[in-house]
Formats: sequence, structure tokens, C-alpha cells
Amino acid sequence: MAAPGSALVFGGRGFVGAAICRELARRGIPVQSLSRSDKAGSGGDLGPGVEHKAGVDALRAETFRALLPGARAVVVSIGEAPWTERTGGSKERAVQMNGLSNVNILRAAAEAKVPRVVLVNATMPQWGLLAGYREGKEMAEAEAKRFLDTSGLDAGSCTVLVMKPSVISGTKYWGSVPLPFGVAMEPMRLVMRCFAGPCAWLEGKAPGLFGGVLRPAVRVEELAAAAADAIAGEGRGHRTLETGELVGYPVVS
Repeated sequence: MAAPGSALVFGGRGFVGAAICRELARRGIPVQSLSRSDKAGSGGDLGPGVEHKAGVDALRAETFRALLPGARAVVVSIGEAPWTERTGGSKERAVQMNGLSNVNILRAAAEAKVPRVVLVNATMPQWGLLAGYREGKEMAEAEAKRFLDTSGLDAGSCTVLVMKPSVISGTKYWGSVPLPFGVAMEPMRLVMRCFAGPCAWLEGKAPGLFGGVLRPAVRVEELAAAAADAIAGEGRGHRTLETGELVGYPVVS
């Protein structure tokens, strides 16, 4: 069992998961990062106040079910990049890693009646090249929307937040080497925010080509702040934050 009142971050070594861990620890919320391996991930150093537990496999509920009773929150931030489906992977694996893994965690959290759940999902194009990735993400989102029913919790005592960013901007890590992707993405983020109207018009005119594509990048710190607010706040039922609501989300340094 995790420490009472802990937030459990599945995928806590990853780019987004690690940022959420650090933000929760900064706010004084007990947090435990969960992953299959002890190796450093793309999220870099977790920093002080974050406990890490390896050996957790999202596809095998027996590796994490005992951690859920008494947990304050569960954050699901696991999956594979969309292009892996076409670079040696398969559609079936993409569905498994981006959908079934997330669903397993959400169902176990519902069974344990965890009162706060955050799902890191995605806004994505309708391209056939990403069919498995999209199917998995949609499967996970559908399960999150059922959480209030499957857990038996009421909206006044439960929060389910689904975050759907497009591209995510920030510094990733390759071992100990920082890769500042934000340097390249920030100018495009500014351009897309300035031309939000024309971008939305193009997406509407050609949704099969541009739908979900012409959106500004969301900073990883914005995702972390939104997740932490959902965990620290009162029960609000189900809520979805799309890219437009995540871009510019208040971040306290």
C-alpha cells in the first residue's frame, strides 16, 4: 500500500509524468512515481520529495493493485509515441500501450474508489497512419468518462480530469543530457496563437488533413499545473481540458 494520501503517477519517469511529480512535490503533496524500470527516463531528475517504485506494469494489475487503497489520486501518463506504430511497432501494440494499459489502471482505481483521477490523453489528427494510437487514446478517454459510474463515487467527492494536449513543449532528457525541444516549439506556438482564427478555419474546412494538427504546443509545466490543481482541489466531477484551455494555463513558479 502507498503512503496514505499519496498521489500515484503511472509513467512518473516520463516527460509529462516527471513534471507532474515535481509539481505535486513542490506543493507538498506526497507523490509516488510508478514505472517498470528504475532507469532514468525522458523526464529527467524527479527531485526531492518524490518516491519512485519500479516493477509496476500497467498491463498487469497485480503489480500495482495493492498500492491503490487509500491513495489520494492516480495520474495516468503512459503510452507510446504515435509514430512507433509505423517504425517497427504495430497497430495492436499501439492499442495495447495507449489504450489497454490506461484502461487497466482506471478500472483498478475505480475498484479502489480513488477520489482523484487525471488522464494524460491527446488531441490528434484523423490520419490512418495513427489508427492504433488514436484507437487506444479514445479507448482510454471513454474509460475515464465512465469513472464516476464504475467507481460509484459522486461528482461532489470525485474529480476526473482528462487533458488533451496537441504537441507538448519542454525539455526532455536523453540520460543526463537535456534536449530543449521548447526552443524550437515556442516560436511556432506563438505563431499559432496569433493565427488561431485562420488555423481553426483550416481545420474546419479540411478536418481529415488538418483536424487536431494546427494547434499551439502546450508547455509541460502547464500540464503539470492543471493536473496538480485537479488533485489539490475539491471534487468537480468529470472535466476535459482541450489544447485551447491548456495553452496559457496558470503556472506558479
